[in-house]
Amino acid sequence: MAIRGNLSEASLPDVLQLLAMGSKSGSLSLASDKGYGSIYFDNGRISFAGVGGRALATADAVYTMFAWTMGTFSFEPGVTPPKDAELVAVDPQELLLEGARRVDEWSLIEKKIPSFDLVYTLDRQQMLRNSIAFSLEQQMLLPLIDGYRDVKELMRESGLGEFGVGKALYGLLSGGFLIPVGKREPDAQVAEGVIAEHRNLGIAFYKARMYTDAAREFRRIIELRSTDATASFFLGLIAIRESRWSDAALAFQTAAATSPKSSAVFVNLAYAYERMGQYEKARMALEQVVNRSPAPEPLAHLGLGALALQRRDLEAASAALERARQAWGGATPPAAWFHYAGLEAAMRGDVHGAAQRLNEGVHHYPAEPVLLNNLAVAQEMCGHFDEARLAAERAVSTDFAMPQLYRNLGDALRRAGRPEEAQAAYQRAEAVHAGAVAG
Repeated sequence: MAIRGNLSEASLPDVLQLLAMGSKSGSLSLASDKGYGSIYFDNGRISFAGVGGRALATADAVYTMFAWTMGTFSFEPGVTPPKDAELVAVDPQELLLEGARRVDEWSLIEKKIPSFDLVYTLDRQQMLRNSIAFSLEQQMLLPLIDGYRDVKELMRESGLGEFGVGKALYGLLSGGFLIPVGKREPDAQVAEGVIAEHRNLGIAFYKARMYTDAAREFRRIIELRSTDATASFFLGLIAIRESRWSDAALAFQTAAATSPKSSAVFVNLAYAYERMGQYEKARMALEQVVNRSPAPEPLAHLGLGALALQRRDLEAASAALERARQAWGGATPPAAWFHYAGLEAAMRGDVHGAAQRLNEGVHHYPAEPVLLNNLAVAQEMCGHFDEARLAAERAVSTDFAMPQLYRNLGDALRRAGRPEEAQAAYQRAEAVHAGAVAG
């Protein structure tokens, strides 16, 4: 038997309860000025629900229709869900309490976000001043908010659903982290050849270390096609080269929004976060790489190891560094791996193990000053003073001699009974330090 009525006289929760108590099977259709939708029942339990024109899970579709107070409904028995529908079995009673809460919250959200066509951009200054923790939904949404995507696109690309996105945006707007920029203007059609020309030039300039010229080409791509992930990625790399960490993080966030499966994007994003001292954000970015990648990502594990050392979690650091080396297989790890492996051993008090790791690293990277410096320190801690001096001498002969290298050399020379040479090394350390400060 068909049931028809008006939502102003019988609310959707009332109708759901009636159909559930009657163990009905069929389709409940709703039509209002806010849209149209259907809720399918199987022996009184909701098996599927959808709202026209929206990609919503069954529960979210029902919650959306809870807010429809005007319109009509019609129940037709025996009607089954579409063949490609993802079926569930939900007791309508389970949705009523959450639905009522969402209706109340949505009335507040609608006042701040009156249209799904609105576009927002981040208030960068407010973001930099921020000291509060964002919710998980807000963290997922922030990389997508670029002054180009409207609310509908944020819903589609984040997968959070209307209520999740609305609630996250409401909180960000209330905190002053977003700036409304109106409604999105569609991109003009740009020939792929034009984009490719700017991209090739930009990459060539980047490889030649002509970063200003490279940035110009990649910014031009963004002007022509705001969602170009490659351009945003290279702008992030350029910002890293110039130690502009917040600009790098923002560029990688933008690249991640349109290239969410790119491990390189998230690894570099984590590095930018780490340099800004935002270690938890760095860890989350690296864990996304580890969790999403079909194959082990050694750089992600290496980064997690470095972060674990920073918080002095030696067990986690050791495990992450071991996973990184296993992921490289038979290939030689980068110099950074030997640096962190030596540091981890030294922090455990295993100075001989630290020296062994660093010796191995120097064997593969004989002109790496940081490894040579650390090796000199480790050899000194082992009581191998001649080896420490030799490592320090090799370190200062590199093209990247830091003040600390000369200080360590001075210590080794003094211990070897060569005070004049030691004094010369100390003076050289002061000169290099003064030059760095002046520069």
